[in-house]
Amino acid sequence: MKSLSILCVQLGFHEAYPDASTLATTYNDGIYYVASFIQQEYPDAQVEMCQMFWGEKPQDFPLGSYDYILISALATHFWSNIETLELIQREKRPGCVVIMGGPHAAFAPYEALRYADYAVIAEGEIPSVQLIKALEAGEPVAEVDNLAYTDANGKLVLNKIARYGNIANAINPKFLERAPQLHWATVSMSRGCPFDCSFCYAIRLLGRRFRTKTAEDVRDELDAIYRQTGCNRFYVTDLNFTTRKSYCREIAETFRDRNYKFIAMSRVNHADDMDLVLDLKRSGFEEYCLGVESEDPSVLQAFNKKVDPSEQTRRLLRFAENDIAIHSAIIFGLEVQDRPAIEATAHWCAEARIMHPVFVCLAEYPFQDLLYGARQDIEDHRIIMEVPTYQHYSFVGIFPRHMRPSELQRGILDSYGIFFKRAFEIEQRPQRRARLKAYSRSVERGRAGMEQHIRFLEELEKPYYTASGTLKEELLKADFDSRHGELRAWLAQSSKRTDLQFVKGYAR
Repeated sequence: MKSLSILCVQLGFHEAYPDASTLATTYNDGIYYVASFIQQEYPDAQVEMCQMFWGEKPQDFPLGSYDYILISALATHFWSNIETLELIQREKRPGCVVIMGGPHAAFAPYEALRYADYAVIAEGEIPSVQLIKALEAGEPVAEVDNLAYTDANGKLVLNKIARYGNIANAINPKFLERAPQLHWATVSMSRGCPFDCSFCYAIRLLGRRFRTKTAEDVRDELDAIYRQTGCNRFYVTDLNFTTRKSYCREIAETFRDRNYKFIAMSRVNHADDMDLVLDLKRSGFEEYCLGVESEDPSVLQAFNKKVDPSEQTRRLLRFAENDIAIHSAIIFGLEVQDRPAIEATAHWCAEARIMHPVFVCLAEYPFQDLLYGARQDIEDHRIIMEVPTYQHYSFVGIFPRHMRPSELQRGILDSYGIFFKRAFEIEQRPQRRARLKAYSRSVERGRAGMEQHIRFLEELEKPYYTASGTLKEELLKADFDSRHGELRAWLAQSSKRTDLQFVKGYAR
């Protein structure tokens, strides 16, 4: 078999719309796991990584020499790099196969397939290898898992969805050889989440069944990344790291003798077992991204959050009292959230002593109900599509019914001022105040982009709202149908919403 030449590309952010979150890492781990798995299965292959987050550009690589080009993207990465995608199409050699994965390919394969031959719509390691093996052998791709493509008749095809057991897959440190000084190295220790929050797309990528690596495999992976990069801080991308307490204790024990620091994702009820929290803290787990989203019971109910709202503040204060820094995305955009509600939530974040709230807009991909039978909170016609801020959560991407998009964006921006003013009044510990100052500087990086987006929204929204700010929904629907009606009809030919087995496999 010939030796394959493969380029993996991580698309980056638009220069006007950076990710200003303090959790903005210098790489997304998904494509690194895919590249590492392919290298493991094809040890003689030449697998290279182009990381646009670090300033690397695909045109700096010999695009005409590759057999396969794999691209990973969020929606905002995709729509911020159309020129790059067009360049790859022009410069790749005849016969080179382009495969796109990541959230955008999973939830908008019809967009990804404008620039790719295939889209991977769930976990990607095994399907990528299956696809390469099928293509190299000249075999049909109908049995390749988690694959979307356009067939010879021009129809969108969605192959079966597969979830896998424990994959002993680690990031190959060679793909981090050119890494700059990293603030955080990104890794996963487990996959899947048993919960069903309505806004969460992640479990449609990784499934609801919780699956872990062994603690020893995780230690070996992190040690190798540390030796390669010198980075000893790790952002754990698990959907809900603390799902299984016994595993948490095993991880805590495994890393007791390492000088590593961790941020992990969890739920706010993690505070109910403070012995476990402190055990993990002794091993470097001093920060968490918590699924808080709101203090408002009606909002939490709308999001299908199975938490007791009355307990949230108490739990958050327990973290603060034990010097655990909490990050959380606070979601706005529901119709019950008017401007006073938004401002009250921002004030509450300071009172609850969340250290790093990220104020974001409720966001959706269009056609999810049509294509996958999946729940949506926002109707297709109210989603602002095909712009560099599409699915960039800090930037408003919907037409609210009783608030202009620009007003919602202004509310998100103003929320930071409300939060920081009250947080600095409350926080007296020097270390926490220093964190707040650092986060404030990070937020300022995104201010110009938000102001620019507000001006864009002010022009976009003009025809669609009454003087009092109520959405002219029928006009918006008509305009949406005129632009996307043919696309909707085409997607309907491949709709899986009546395929119960597929919908179950792809469910949130």
